[in-house]
Amino acid sequence: MTHRMSRLAPCRSVLMVGTDLDGTGGIRAVVCGYIDAGLFDRYRCTYVATHRPGSVWTKAAMALGGWWRVARALATLDAPLVHIQTASRSSFWRKSVVCLLARAARRPYLLHVHGGEFMKFYGEESSRLVQRVIRHTLAHAALVIALSEEWRERLQTVSPTACVEVVPNGVRLPEIPALRQPRGREPSLLFVGDLIRAKGTYDLLHAFALVAGRFPHLKLTCAGGGDVDAIRRLAEEHDLQQRVACPGWLGPERLRAELAGAGVFALPSYAEGMPMALLEAMSWGLPVIATPVGGVPQVIEHEVNGLLVGPGDIDGLATAIERLMGDAALRERLGAAARRTIATRFSLDVTLDRLGEVYRRFGLEPREMTRGRRPARAGAKAGSMA
Repeated sequence: MTHRMSRLAPCRSVLMVGTDLDGTGGIRAVVCGYIDAGLFDRYRCTYVATHRPGSVWTKAAMALGGWWRVARALATLDAPLVHIQTASRSSFWRKSVVCLLARAARRPYLLHVHGGEFMKFYGEESSRLVQRVIRHTLAHAALVIALSEEWRERLQTVSPTACVEVVPNGVRLPEIPALRQPRGREPSLLFVGDLIRAKGTYDLLHAFALVAGRFPHLKLTCAGGGDVDAIRRLAEEHDLQQRVACPGWLGPERLRAELAGAGVFALPSYAEGMPMALLEAMSWGLPVIATPVGGVPQVIEHEVNGLLVGPGDIDGLATAIERLMGDAALRERLGAAARRTIATRFSLDVTLDRLGEVYRRFGLEPREMTRGRRPARAGAKAGSMA
């Protein structure tokens, strides 16, 4: 236990702050995974959302309402530990207000940093004054949680006095009978995430165009929000509009169906934290193609449990797709190794055990667990199904 933690009075409940659980994105996936695995039943948890997708006015109203609910929860909950899920840019500024509220209430806060562009946000997009505010916010956290060792080192360079530790993301392992696609079906290529340049979506479509002639029945599914029209225009330019699908963000059942039916998963990002979509694809035994950015190299070992290509390397990405699509044995070997990686290092059970170790330092002990129940929301009766 650090000196900073040792001075704190024991906590008896958890106030977690994040995004709307009916929305989209990585933070939502992380928190929903916690719920599915029973974290909110192990501990007395209340959840407050400060963000909801929509118009500027929708987001502003959600932030204002969220801050009010946080302030009320800090005044009424029993000695809460404030666990804040944040990314960069507007997400960070919304959560910095929560950090101030926690400090005003003399409650410790954990700052759980997600998103692959935090260093760009800090180093390239922020003035010196803003950088000072960011450093100050990290330094006053009882603990900053990073998703990988690389991100721990990066956050430590931002705020050398901050206490930073690693708690990797985790996903649940699907049952074995649900894993395999129908025999005889040609494998498809799947991407899940924001359809933007930073995720490598345009590179993926260009690489797909390079190999499409050799695999005339191969299809690409780009699932997610973002610039869907740009992806469709690119597909038309390559005369692949009948072979590229953009179904938007997928609900849990549809996403499971896509993962069960896909042959290869690709995430050629330029920046990442610890991508939930990649972990989930690996849990389904899919061979994956990714880029060695953020926490990805701590998950993927090239030629062992996936293939790594450089960000922006369209020819290398095309070669990787061609290799996997042309070699069923390689797909099987890498997919099996990917699933073993999740089982041993990135399952939800591993993640919750690690998070439980952190909570215990603040005096929180788990109670009897009943999985799958939604957490209480601020403003609802504790323990409700809000």
